[in-house]
Amino acid sequence: MAEQKYFDRYPTFEPDPNAGLLKNFEQLTISNGWQPNSKKHKKERKAYLIAAAETHIESIDSGGAAERLAGLQGLCRELQISPIPTSITQCKKELKKVNVCIIDLIDSRRLHTQVKVFQSYHALQQHVTTRKHFFPLIDGKKKSNGLLKVLLRKILG
Repeated sequence: MAEQKYFDRYPTFEPDPNAGLLKNFEQLTISNGWQPNSKKHKKERKAYLIAAAETHIESIDSGGAAERLAGLQGLCRELQISPIPTSITQCKKELKKVNVCIIDLIDSRRLHTQVKVFQSYHALQQHVTTRKHFFPLIDGKKKSNGLLKVLLRKILG
């Protein structure tokens, strides 16, 4: 799991499995003495969020066709898409329409809670901006050939 590999780089830090992504990263930042918004802090935040996304989102879109379809259909159910698409292509097409905060989605999968799906792009943008739940769009698109790329939205703010 990419998220665990990320934390393996910091053997003295033990992430809290019951804490959200940003809370764990905040604790890692404190334990390593990184200054908020420093170059190191920004670089590590990107690396951590992408590792978490690879573990909790990209892994859905891997394996054989049957596993990929089942994983994508599960995500469609999780994101309240109805009716559930019957092909991988249809799933991805429907997922492109969903307004969901990537950080909230990962947290919901890690913590086994219901993720909030926003009715509009504007509502998603307001949520992400207010809570500072920005996901690294450019890096995410560079590193992702699959599902993360489908879910990413450009958020201005």
